[in-house]
Amino acid sequence: MERSTIAPWSVRRIGRGIEHRLRRCASSVRLTVGAIAQLENWSELLHGTLKETLGAVILDTPVLRFRNGLEIEMARGGYAGFSVLFAEIFVDRCYRPTSRFIVGDGWTVVDIGANVGFFTCQAATAAKHTRVVAVEPVSTYLTVLRRNVERNGLQNVRILPFAVSGTSGGKVMICVWYTPSGEPKTHRPVPPDAKRETETVAGMTLGEIFEATHVDHCDLLKIDVEGAEYELFEAVSPETWARIERVVMETHEVAGRSQSELVEVLKAQGFESRVRRNLLWATRAGSPC
Repeated sequence: MERSTIAPWSVRRIGRGIEHRLRRCASSVRLTVGAIAQLENWSELLHGTLKETLGAVILDTPVLRFRNGLEIEMARGGYAGFSVLFAEIFVDRCYRPTSRFIVGDGWTVVDIGANVGFFTCQAATAAKHTRVVAVEPVSTYLTVLRRNVERNGLQNVRILPFAVSGTSGGKVMICVWYTPSGEPKTHRPVPPDAKRETETVAGMTLGEIFEATHVDHCDLLKIDVEGAEYELFEAVSPETWARIERVVMETHEVAGRSQSELVEVLKAQGFESRVRRNLLWATRAGSPC
């Protein structure tokens, strides 16, 4: 009897498929457990996310209602704020990779790329006497960010409507595209059939942000700027770097650039860095990460 064989490449492909499904299953479990533990309206949010996954057009504006009293509104038209931002920031704690990054009493936190304010709200309510500078250029996100700060009465947050860039006083063009439900997105790639708009916003360097908000010492700099981090890093002066104690950021693939470049810049400015996939975090040399 002739025995059937399976090509090695086919076995590897099947294995990768199983691994991918297992990772997705584990992420779903973590999201569900985290939502139940932290949110009063977890059932409503999970149900809405499932409907969206199955192709429903979302027209409402969901709000996350935390058990500790915090409320965070998402961008209108989708559940990415829950399934992505809540999952990353509140469940997986991507901006708290170690205990050194838990916001402490009296910290000054600068949030570059604040989006609708998930991390801003978390940092502003993490400890006593904290101060947060939230920088967000995209108008649709900026509107919701302001509402979330007002909704929670966060008097310790200052919002700046600028794009942090490598040049002083310039203009930055940002491509915003929309899902069928009208949810705004800025990450790439952009679906070919998506409605899109281009916004032109004022740019400021990180040093200018610090000067405008009187940041003499930044305990934590958080960055998520969809690939503009390379230009941002190139423009930061040694004097500005000297004011920063910790950096945590998402890095993005940009043609001709690599995450290792960012690590080298930080090393040259006296930081020790670690990376995990697209997450990079750094502390002053000699301090444990």
